[in-house]
Amino acid sequence: MKIIKLVKSEFIKNYTVKKLVVIMLLLTPFCIGLTQLTDLWCNNVGNYENSHSVYRAHYEKLLQKENLTVEEQYELYYNKVNMETAQFLKENKVAANDWKVDVIRELTYALLDNYSIKILREHKNDPIIEAICNSENQYYYESRFSSAIHHTCTAYTDVEQDELVLNNVKLIDEYTYLLKEDKYYLYIQYLIDHDRIWKDDIDMAKFIIKNKVGNMNDYRALNYLLWTQLPITEIKKDEASWMNSDGPYKFPTYQDYVRYYTNVNKDTQSSQAILYYSSKHNIKHDLFFDKTTNVGQIDQYQYMTSKKIVDEVFYLPIIILIIVSVTSSGIVSAEHNKGTIKNIITTPIKRWKILLSKFIYLILHTYIIWIIGLGILSICAGVKYGFNDLFTPKLVYYNGNVIEVNYYLYLIKDLCIAGIPIIAFLSILFFISTVSLNTVLTTSVTTILAILPLILYYVCANFKTTFLFLTHLPFMYFIPGFIMTKQEWYTEIIKKTDMSLMSGVIISIITIVILYTITNIVYYKRDIKN
Repeated sequence: MKIIKLVKSEFIKNYTVKKLVVIMLLLTPFCIGLTQLTDLWCNNVGNYENSHSVYRAHYEKLLQKENLTVEEQYELYYNKVNMETAQFLKENKVAANDWKVDVIRELTYALLDNYSIKILREHKNDPIIEAICNSENQYYYESRFSSAIHHTCTAYTDVEQDELVLNNVKLIDEYTYLLKEDKYYLYIQYLIDHDRIWKDDIDMAKFIIKNKVGNMNDYRALNYLLWTQLPITEIKKDEASWMNSDGPYKFPTYQDYVRYYTNVNKDTQSSQAILYYSSKHNIKHDLFFDKTTNVGQIDQYQYMTSKKIVDEVFYLPIIILIIVSVTSSGIVSAEHNKGTIKNIITTPIKRWKILLSKFIYLILHTYIIWIIGLGILSICAGVKYGFNDLFTPKLVYYNGNVIEVNYYLYLIKDLCIAGIPIIAFLSILFFISTVSLNTVLTTSVTTILAILPLILYYVCANFKTTFLFLTHLPFMYFIPGFIMTKQEWYTEIIKKTDMSLMSGVIISIITIVILYTITNIVYYKRDIKN
């Protein structure tokens, strides 16, 4: 009970309304910044204004010329087609990951192929065309026109050209129909009918068709895109074939390669299960896919939910640790410098209880700041994307099944686990403050330690194995967001070594025990001179 009273007295001594307001003012810009960065990362709107302007400028310039050469005629048509497609995409505000982008790309190829064949037939005896067709260069890169004509005249006979024209006319009609109807599920049905969907993706594709998902803004459509970009990686069993391919450029050893992709495949199965459950049960997930994973440029397929913003709470320790360093570095030293420690020591309270109460206060103070940050992020997310998502369950893959759990309870559980490395940071602060009795020194050192993880992650990710010993130090785990959201630097590190939040928890617990024990010994033997 005495410890509780001592902790309470620490709060009375250190906490004021003014201090809480200042903490909120410091956290708010940081939370807003995280909101904007996350929104930018997941933004998938295409911008076709520049490309339309470029094609239009080239088209109008050629249009003004008289007696166009054969190549200029091709360039005129090429720019006309691309100008019109860019105009369509711009007017309809088509997102970069929209199915219509793929359809228009295929439509453009079909139109250009047919125009190449038309030019080839109309100018068959033209010396320029003959020179291009007779060239032995397999890949003709002299110009766009030369490449198109060379490919057409060398890849297809006259009969095959006729078949290509007919097939392209059919494709053009089919693509035009799909664009006119503007229904995503019709496009998926078209892909199934033409055997252009992997068998592993067929269940999700049929789900899209069955539920008539017509709009690409529908999160179920984006779930399907995510699904198709999450293949199970076939691990090379032959070490020699691995070494002769891309292995050495990405992984230090074959064992690292196998270990990494074994874990990636487990994550893939988990993500696929959650994506399917999310679509089937009408619950938006909060999976976050980094663009450097095997998914590729997956940021184009993200959709935003309020949960994705609130999940950024695991990046808040960057600012939280700085705030704690500035506001609490004198947790022990200030008492000695002011002489108020004598008032405490002269009471019949053991020193270890005094020290423990201060450490508990420091931990609670840090978690209070974190919870305030969580609240601000929740408000930012709710204002931007609505509060409804925050009250829907979190989808968790466990023991082969997807289960629904309360989002905030799950978040608090993760905060408690991710907070253990933060307590390791506090034990360092506590140790320096007790040993040095110098508040300025403690503030300076701990502020540097708060931003040190950013430097260490960069070093470990971008250099070979020289600095991997750093992953066995607690500093790498002070910002759990890198691990929780599988940030780019983190994915590069785990190609080289096993690094996880649980390993960080173990390292941090050892750090806490060692430093707190030393701090107790020093504090117990210290003479009170003031």
